[in-house]
Formats: sequence, structure tokens, C-alpha cells
Amino acid sequence: MELSEKNRKAITQLAQSGDAQRLMELLQRQSGQVKQAAQAAAAGDPAQLMAMMDQLMHSKEGAELVNRIDSQAKQAGLK
Repeated sequence: MELSEKNRKAITQLAQSGDAQRLMELLQRQSGQVKQAAQAAAAGDPAQLMAMMDQLMHSKEGAELVNRIDSQAKQAGLK
């Protein structure tokens, strides 16, 4: 599936948002292996990334950040 230019811009804006940056900080602090987990997921093995997200979702701040990012994605028409 090819992304439209509108969707590319929306994804870029979401990725650069304060909420997304804070989420990355939490993930980095949590395990320090965010880049490796993302690379493994892109290669077809999402287990490490999913475990990190599961742990993050069990924290109040992490769950709130993910919910806000999800809402922003819906508003941008990405969902």
C-alpha cells in the first residue's frame, strides 16, 4: 500500500510531536533497545517491540501518551 502525500505529512507531524518524542524517551529509558527492536519488527519479528509496548502500556504516562497519539492519528485521517 502506497502512502499518499497527505498521509506522509500527517505521519511526519505525529512522529515529531511532543507526545511521540516523550514516548520514545520512555521506551529508551525502559530498555535502551528501541532501535534494535524497531529493526527486528521491520524485518518481521515484532516480539521485542511488542513486549516493550506492553510494558509501557502498563504505566499511566505511557498509556496516556499512546491514547493521545492514537487520537491525533484518527484526527489526521490515518485510522
